[in-house]
Amino acid sequence: MSVILTVREEAVCLLVLIFLFFYHSIYKNNDDNDGKSFLKITFCAICHVVLDIITVFTVNNLDIVPAAVNKVLHLAFFCFGVMFIIEFLDYVFKLTMPYQLLQRYRRVKFFPIPIIILLSFFLPINYIEGRGTNYSHGPLVFVCYAVFAVYCIFAMGLSLANYKNLDKKTRLAVLPTITLMAVLISLQAVIPELLITGAGVTFVCIGLFVTVDNPVSSYLEQALWDNATGVRNKNSFQKQLSALEKKYQKKPVSIGFVICDMNGLKLINDNYGHAEGDKLIKAAAGVLLENLATAYNVYRIGGDEFAVIYLSPDNESVKEEIENVRKACDEYKDSPIKLSIAMGFSSGTVTSSEFMDIYRQADALMYENKAAIKRLCPEFRR
Repeated sequence: MSVILTVREEAVCLLVLIFLFFYHSIYKNNDDNDGKSFLKITFCAICHVVLDIITVFTVNNLDIVPAAVNKVLHLAFFCFGVMFIIEFLDYVFKLTMPYQLLQRYRRVKFFPIPIIILLSFFLPINYIEGRGTNYSHGPLVFVCYAVFAVYCIFAMGLSLANYKNLDKKTRLAVLPTITLMAVLISLQAVIPELLITGAGVTFVCIGLFVTVDNPVSSYLEQALWDNATGVRNKNSFQKQLSALEKKYQKKPVSIGFVICDMNGLKLINDNYGHAEGDKLIKAAAGVLLENLATAYNVYRIGGDEFAVIYLSPDNESVKEEIENVRKACDEYKDSPIKLSIAMGFSSGTVTSSEFMDIYRQADALMYENKAAIKRLCPEFRR
């Protein structure tokens, strides 16, 4: 009965892993190297689970399965488990270490596999009759456990050493999965009848998929960016403003808005073409991103309109940053007309229901600034 339950559990795990593998293969971006890492991890997990199902049968039918076949299948089962943690450490290396160190690791990362295969000629795999199912045991099995544990500890060490450099989503993916693997391998070593390594690698793949490597979530994230300028778009602005309003619904927060509108875009489009106009819009976005350094985010909310959110702004610092934007515009020469951005800034400590009051104040100040610029620069009046 225990054997049947184990096979059922592994069959479910196999179906889940196959779904994740093909779903990710279909929807992933071809240039997404992190996605390729996920596929390698999942492929190793699939092979490990398939061999888990097979070895559950062979270890419980020692009278009909030749000893050599049983050993080869168990060796492959353990090697794919080790390859799984090797690819997982590769994933962590890519997140935490410079590319040169990653390349060095990749040159030697599979070194344990030939060592394990070589040791298999000298170290036995024993088969023990347990409670409900037979299981593998012996020196070679514990060598594989030891290699898995070393790689797991190394991955944990890299993650903790670089904890502050990891974004929140990555922390939620990597650290819990490493902890889960460490717990499961410890349980498997202490209670070998559990046969839970297949479930363990499946949980890890699900965790990575849900938190980091779901390709659909990356497409949704791309939908929040303005591809022409590299800043966030109007959808992102509305979404993040709603999130801030919800977060500060019951407590006041200091918030600021800088509303920006380019001058002369129609002039350059009519006289020099839309390609030059697009180039100027991109230049304006770059100037805002570079000089509004303490902003929460910069958004393109219209053709030539930008909005900038500040949380807990230092008003004097924001005014200095706005002045830096003006200077950068004056210094920009790669355009047939002057780069000019009208800006209005307003801030205050308000509740979420009053956010738009601050926004409207900034918008009104932007129009005042735009009118002043037009008085000084007649070419922008057209």
